[in-house]
Amino acid sequence: MSYLNQDNQSDWLNQINNINSIENNIDHFFTQRRVTEYIELIDEKTLERRKKKVKSVSNFLAINMPTQFFKNYSSLTIDVEIWGDNMYHFKGTIIKQDGEIPQFMIKLKEDKNIFIKLIFKDNDKLQKTFINFIPITKRYQHINENDNSTENHDEQL
Repeated sequence: MSYLNQDNQSDWLNQINNINSIENNIDHFFTQRRVTEYIELIDEKTLERRKKKVKSVSNFLAINMPTQFFKNYSSLTIDVEIWGDNMYHFKGTIIKQDGEIPQFMIKLKEDKNIFIKLIFKDNDKLQKTFINFIPITKRYQHINENDNSTENHDEQL
């Protein structure tokens, strides 16, 4: 371990040791969108138009970016890593040029846990790192497409 720079190692360890602190938490909430659509079908025997009712549910994780600490930084960059335990994966960088930094909404699929890492930098100097593991409650976990209900709607056009 002599090849590691002790200063960099201590900075990294301090960030890891503070993962569970209150000031390191990322504010988030779950939300759900229910959509009912009508698909138009033609009965081949009678050539009548019918509507088929299709219901779908989409679950989302909304993440409030902790930007309130960094409003006065002129060249703020945020390195973002978001990982799910099964499917979800995103890695990228947000560069602030002007205005407010937007919030995230992640469409939940088959994941039961989400890992989020945000690294805030100003002029390539590390300002703060936020790391969170977010368990997805049962209500917002993936719903099979087969579970979405479809009904025939006997409304003629």
